[in-house]
This record gives sequence, C-alpha cells and structure tokens, in this order.
Amino acid sequence: MRHYETDSSPAAARLLALTVLADGGLDRNELDAMMQADLARRLSIGRVEFERILREYCDDLLLSANYLDGVRLKVADEVLDLLLEDITDPALQRALLRTMQDIVSADGVETSAEVEVLARALQKWGAYPDGGALN
Repeated sequence: MRHYETDSSPAAARLLALTVLADGGLDRNELDAMMQADLARRLSIGRVEFERILREYCDDLLLSANYLDGVRLKVADEVLDLLLEDITDPALQRALLRTMQDIVSADGVETSAEVEVLARALQKWGAYPDGGALN
C-alpha cells in the first residue's frame, strides 16, 4: 500500500474507501453517505479527490490483498492495521468511526466484512483494549 502522511485527508479518505468497498461492492447509498458526512467537508474531500483515492486504494488492494474467493478481495489484517496506524489523532479517529458507521448503515445491510472493519478500528484505536467485539 502506498503511504500517506499521518492524519492527512488522503489517509482518512483511504479508510473511508476501504469501508465503502468492505462488502465487496460500490454502493451508491454508501458513497452518498460518505460524501455528505461532516468529515468529508472538514477534510475537504470532494467527489473527484475521493474517486482518485478510491482508485489508488483499489490498485494497492490488488497488490496486497488476501483472496476470500474468486470474486471478493479482503485486505490482510496486518495491512488494515498499518492503514489504521496512519490515523493517530483521537478526534479524527472518532470522526472516522462515526463516518464509517454511517457508510456501513447507509444501504440498510451490515455485512460481516463491514462489521469486521469497524471492530478492527475500534480495537486498534483503543476503544476495546480487551479485544471485545462490536454488538
């Protein structure tokens, strides 16, 4: 995966792109939820910028993913951890978690892959230091 500056807009946008694609598809409702989020405005992430980062993420994903089956790709846990480590600011982490949850909920279906991404972020950023699961 390419490296973005810690706590930068591209690093945050990549995590949002990862969340949008976690269920294996690009859903219009999820994309709209991301673009309408306060965090997108705060980070000055417009549609063109997000689409660029989404393409870069997809390119990187093809080079560093674990295949689940012939159709879907899942980023390796150690790679997801590295991407999460690019966000160290607690306020940005909280804003990202809220936006990631909005994205996951936008289509009315929370898949296990999406919940795994959220749980990993919560665990990595210290919300569940004991390794507890999302309910």
